[in-house]
Formats: sequence, structure tokens, C-alpha cells
Amino acid sequence: MAIQLRQDAQTESTRGNLRPPLRLMSASASEWRRQKWHQELEQEWQGRLSDLQQCICELLIKNQQLRESLRSTTSHR
Repeated sequence: MAIQLRQDAQTESTRGNLRPPLRLMSASASEWRRQKWHQELEQEWQGRLSDLQQCICELLIKNQQLRESLRSTTSHR
């Protein structure tokens, strides 16, 4: 029986009928959607990371400006 199934599969593939089974196409579509979702999630996190890095840079600059301002006011006294 298994030999007959293999022979049938080989006969079909030699006839040029190379269409993948429906479950493989469904699995491929499912895998594609999963990868796309992961890619979108990764892009979202990259955007959040970039926003946080920008905020940190702005805070560091503001902190430096405040320190310089404090130094100049204490040195004038």
C-alpha cells in the first residue's frame, strides 16, 4: 500500500502536477502571517526604543544645561 502511494505521488509529479497540498499552502500562509506579525512587532519596539533614546538624550542635555546654570549662579555669589 505504501509503495503504491509513493508510486502514485511520483507519477503525479512527473506529469507536471507540482501543486503543493492544501495543508502546506495553508501552513505557508499561516507562517507568512506569523512572520509578518513578528516583523511589525519588531518595528513597533524599534520605534519605541528610538523614542526612549531621544527622550534620554533630551534629558541629558537639559540636565547639563541646569548644572551649568547652577554653576554660574553659585560662582557669581
